[in-house]
Amino acid sequence: MEYVVFALSFIIVVLICLIIEQKRNYDLEITKKNREISSITSESNFYKNEYEKRKDIVEINYEVTSADEFKPLNKLEYKPIYKGKKALIGDYLVYSYTITKSVLESLGFEVSVALSSDELVQMVKNNEKYDIIFTNNIYRDGTGQKCLSILKKIKDFNTPVVIHTVTKNVKYHFVNELGFDAYIEKPVTQEKLLPILNRLLPLH
Repeated sequence: MEYVVFALSFIIVVLICLIIEQKRNYDLEITKKNREISSITSESNFYKNEYEKRKDIVEINYEVTSADEFKPLNKLEYKPIYKGKKALIGDYLVYSYTITKSVLESLGFEVSVALSSDELVQMVKNNEKYDIIFTNNIYRDGTGQKCLSILKKIKDFNTPVVIHTVTKNVKYHFVNELGFDAYIEKPVTQEKLLPILNRLLPLH
């Protein structure tokens, strides 16, 4: 009788151990699946955010209003007199900033682009060094004026900030009243840009 009781007790203990082990394996599997789901969710959110961000910059840009001033980008004269200098462009419209970027690169600049005023400010706060900054007048998340005011509050910030916009006949307002270092009307050309660069970034 004692052997029967012992045998039954042993079987019960073994069954309990098996149940505990199965539960442990089940919990580990659930944890693994939850991590996989979390990873997939994070990746999905990343691509969703990227899509939303990119969707905004592929809109057709109707800002270029002076078609007679525009020169095909492959016709730009390459004269890298500012080779080694870095420029930052703040603009959310791809066609618009492509023109400004190409003109700056034709003069030797290494060019970075920020798609929002927040991104532009953050790039400067990250101690990325630029010799000149071009900011749009209007962003989806603010204005060029607000962007400038934030930049000026950054310690030791002394980079020239140029407002580039299609708004006509407002140079006095942007430069004298709002405090930008220069104003340039879009579309940007070498002819418009060089006098501003000669003043703000003299070569000699």
